[in-house]
Amino acid sequence: MRYALYNPLSTKSLSKEQLEVKLKEIDSTKQYEFIDVTTVTDRKAFFDNLKDGDDVVLCGGDGTLNKMVNSYDFENFRHDIYLYKSGNGNDFLRDVNQFKQDFILLNPYIVNLPKVTVNGETYKFLNGVGFGIDGMVCVVSDKMKAEGKKDINYTTLSIKLLLTKYKRVNCKVTVDGTSYEFKNVYLASTMNGQYYGGGMLAAPSQDRLSSEVTVCIWHDFNNLTALMAFPSIFKGEHVKKVKKVTVLKGKEVYVEFDKPTALQIDGESFDNITSYKVVK
Repeated sequence: MRYALYNPLSTKSLSKEQLEVKLKEIDSTKQYEFIDVTTVTDRKAFFDNLKDGDDVVLCGGDGTLNKMVNSYDFENFRHDIYLYKSGNGNDFLRDVNQFKQDFILLNPYIVNLPKVTVNGETYKFLNGVGFGIDGMVCVVSDKMKAEGKKDINYTTLSIKLLLTKYKRVNCKVTVDGTSYEFKNVYLASTMNGQYYGGGMLAAPSQDRLSSEVTVCIWHDFNNLTALMAFPSIFKGEHVKKVKKVTVLKGKEVYVEFDKPTALQIDGESFDNITSYKVVK
């Protein structure tokens, strides 16, 4: 049996009927059972009770993936689990697939994941932790969604916040025991993958299957120079600005800001955060 898990609440996901047609077109040899993932109250029991020969197709994007890896420990999972693109955020696919395949085998990518600790709570993440302007974008966009607004342009929102509400902060970044201090910081992101934020190539040298994460700090910018540099992140060219963008790699990362700011974990927003810790 192939179990197709879908989320009817996802803003840009395909309907169950659309998925039935699409997935059976891709592989008509499988017997499918389509399951609304929001009805699976005990995901551990669901995955533990799969039988020999069963596999799973997860239909969704980055948010669906993040919730899945935080609801079950896949370290010793013995069934194949695939991703079928049916969601809004798709930075994971940008990194591993470039949208060339119908099904992506997830098993290699959902083990040995980094963990981030925020306010005493620990979460796994696939793509990245954004601390600063990117976190604020997620906080504000979540409020806009709650008000019923749709088709939010994250790039436009980022630029607007750069010019208005976002206040630069100072931060201390400690990587594998070595500390660095930065002033006038716009973001201090820790990346497991290369992309986040809907196509921003934040860490072009990061290998998500490696034993390290990449930390990218934008510092010593003013509003104008930050705005001028911002488009370069979509091609990963911001890392060439070595005087204002610092890139570090390591297994353990601790980031402290001197005043509360926003944070996002694979697109999930947290407000008024002063520090986070990542271990891979």
